[in-house]
Amino acid sequence: MKKGLKILCAALSLTAIMSFSAFAAETRKEYRAEAEPIRTEMKVMEEQMDALRESNKDFMEHFKNIHQNKKETGELPVDKSVWKEAKTLRGKIKTIREENGDSQVKNLRAEAKAAAENKDFDTAILKLKEAEKEKEKRLEMLKEINSIWKQIDDLLSSGQ
Repeated sequence: MKKGLKILCAALSLTAIMSFSAFAAETRKEYRAEAEPIRTEMKVMEEQMDALRESNKDFMEHFKNIHQNKKETGELPVDKSVWKEAKTLRGKIKTIREENGDSQVKNLRAEAKAAAENKDFDTAILKLKEAEKEKEKRLEMLKEINSIWKQIDDLLSSGQ
């Protein structure tokens, strides 16, 4: 009974491994068809990221203006406790950026392009999928940073 079960599992595993390559893109046309939805999704994410970056930039300008005013006049237009809390939240943003490091999307896309040029379409698709996951991770990071900037802006606006 156990031996028959082992043979059955081995046969199923072998069949699965052999049929996996049947799903792979074998021609440039198939590769392009498979890569197009990935590229479209990455483009949509990039547009969302651009909007978040612009919003973050506006919040940061407000923060910097208050900081610059403090340097020039020596006075804060907000309460000191509010300013300390805003600076603490700003520190969280730095920590988040340090934890996530540099983006590898550009490198992964270049690797995918090189693999496609060498007609290694399976690797190219895998690299594009990795790039998409990396882009999703970056988008989540930007959303988190944006929410912190909103908190900072609300604090500074209410403290004036």
